Amino acid sequence: MASAGAYRSVLAIRDARLLITASAASQLGNWLYNAALLAYVYIATESAAWVGAATICRLLPYVLLAPIGGVIADRYNKRSVLIAGDALRAAAMFALAAVVAAGGPIVVVIGLTVLASAAGTAERPATMAMLPRMVGETRLGPANALLHTVQDLGVIVGPAIGAVLLTIAPSWVAFVVNGATFVVSAVLISLLHQRSTPSTGAAGGGARAELSHGIRTVRHTGFVVPLFVIIAMAELTYGAQTVQLVLYVQDVLDLGASGYGYLLAAAGVGGLLSILVNARLSTSPKVSGIAVATGAVFCATQLAYAGVSGLVLALVVTVIGGLGLVACEVVVETTLARIVPNEALGRVMGIYDSMAVAAMVSGALLAPLLIDRSSLRTSLVVLGLATLLVTLLSLAGLRGLNALSRQRTEVLASRVAIFATLPLAAGAPRMVIEELAAASQVCPLPPGVDVVAQGAPAHAFYVVMSGQVLVHRDGHEVVRLGPGEYFGERGLLDNAPRNATVTTTEQSTLMRTEGDVLIAALEAAPAMRSVLSAVPDHRGTRDEDRPLVDDPRYQSR
Repeated sequence: MASAGAYRSVLAIRDARLLITASAASQLGNWLYNAALLAYVYIATESAAWVGAATICRLLPYVLLAPIGGVIADRYNKRSVLIAGDALRAAAMFALAAVVAAGGPIVVVIGLTVLASAAGTAERPATMAMLPRMVGETRLGPANALLHTVQDLGVIVGPAIGAVLLTIAPSWVAFVVNGATFVVSAVLISLLHQRSTPSTGAAGGGARAELSHGIRTVRHTGFVVPLFVIIAMAELTYGAQTVQLVLYVQDVLDLGASGYGYLLAAAGVGGLLSILVNARLSTSPKVSGIAVATGAVFCATQLAYAGVSGLVLALVVTVIGGLGLVACEVVVETTLARIVPNEALGRVMGIYDSMAVAAMVSGALLAPLLIDRSSLRTSLVVLGLATLLVTLLSLAGLRGLNALSRQRTEVLASRVAIFATLPLAAGAPRMVIEELAAASQVCPLPPGVDVVAQGAPAHAFYVVMSGQVLVHRDGHEVVRLGPGEYFGERGLLDNAPRNATVTTTEQSTLMRTEGDVLIAALEAAPAMRSVLSAVPDHRGTRDEDRPLVDDPRYQSR
């Protein structure tokens, strides 16, 4: 699928358009507000220390609270989480505007900044956890690329708007505008169809237990830690360059403070240009090499700056680095969304955000220490070599990821093919079929297993892939179902116990889909409901424990 076609297919999905537009609004406001905040703090205090304190206080909540934001994203309805976060941040911005207009204490300004950041810690985990079901797995990479593109637009346009507002209007106006962007975002999110339910795994324990589960998921899910390391090295480099490049443009390029703005703009242009390749990179079967290569390209810009003293070459290096950073983030985040269990994705992305911001802050702290003890060039070389080496070594931890990606693609294609043959799929959008296929589980079962039991709570929908099952009620045979036939949806539709028992009569393979996933698909494609409602009354689905099958003898094996 060509890049343009991939992006069009994402934007053709109503909910995806709304989510991406909402993100664009809030990101534009965030970067506008960041520029206005630092400018106001400096004007009010004439102290670089207070500017540094404002930056640290804006970022620190993400380091400390993003994992909790991930827990919230998994524990509660993600649409509601996004709306609440936007509402809280809008309130903080309007309060901040009032304080600035009244000439209030700078401590209060920074305190409101902390509250606004804390309110935003669940945004990315909730967004990233919603996206796979919203767009389907095959569109996940292009959707992530579009999200990053609107963020990069915010990086370029937001500070420019902030600077204009500070020039033509009182300082408090910029904060009101930022609050308005959160209101716009909340309105757009409220228009989303109800497509998100709390994760079943998150509903049963306290926040500490759920966070511990998220940490265990990071540690024990294959390939997650090496992917985290790649992003950590990229973010450490980004943080270091926020310090190094300010000195670089003055001491090496001899451009003064304006030169840093040129490099920031070039980095933003590189990020925007990455949209030309991100759709292909994020869907490539060679994902491990791409993640490492794009991360290495960005880390290697440190070494390039150490040897470049001309503006044109510096701008080229910065554009390439911006492209590499954004491409690396898109590929890594898309891969994480595919390999992490959906019920824990919000928590994992919360930990990811915390790690990324912590690495960025670490880079911003390490760079001046190295510069003070040696020189700018030495800091570029040392940090460049260290991050580049760690990034390249991460490739060893990703051995087998390409094979897993290919296997997952093949398995998904086979499941989509099975669902596409079912009568209920007639007229359903391919995205909905892909969603059902991606969320399904293949269950090989021996003969004699009661897959569903009469009177038990309904919890899942089943398709017979091979073999045969017997549907019987009160000891009497109702029907036998073979490959391509399905059962288990009636209880879900009627919110009632199963009205029949279904038993395997021979070695069989079933494809199992959780009831809440089927309900979400029915909301997206109402025509499927009419097909399901027309089937005979021997079918049924749903419960909190969600066993593989209802047969306790098989569960105990």
